[in-house]
Amino acid sequence: MTTTSAPVSSKLLVVAGVQSGFGALAAGLSCWSTQAVLAERGVGLPITHPGALRLVVASALLAPVCALAGAALGTLLRRSAVSVVGSVVLLLLLPSVLGDRRHLTAVLAHATPLHAWERLVAAGPAVVEPYPWTVGGAWLVYALRALGAMVVAVVAVRHRDQ
Repeated sequence: MTTTSAPVSSKLLVVAGVQSGFGALAAGLSCWSTQAVLAERGVGLPITHPGALRLVVASALLAPVCALAGAALGTLLRRSAVSVVGSVVLLLLLPSVLGDRRHLTAVLAHATPLHAWERLVAAGPAVVEPYPWTVGGAWLVYALRALGAMVVAVVAVRHRDQ
């Protein structure tokens, strides 16, 4: 690692760590408060219920995945306002227009963190989709998005500082 990429990768690791803590806190508090309300009505579920822990972990890890994607976009664009708008478009608007009806749009949709999160937190009976995908594929999207964002940011800084 060169001297320019070391600080960037360190900053990205700090961002990932802080956002992981934030995501864990937010997901944990959300789960706890939701279950407290539902338990009063007699419909609460324990964390040991099949899929409950996956829902909490997937929700917690969405924060660092999105933060790293935003950091990579900010590193590429180098403008705060443009980076924020770009992050909203890339992480929220684009996935909302991609559907599961056609093969190409389904593949593109499955590669977004939002659709991966939706796949990971899906509960109840399986919905028949024209182009289904697996929980393992959704976890892979999380991992590759985070790793890819870190690589893009480090390469962008290294290229810019040469």
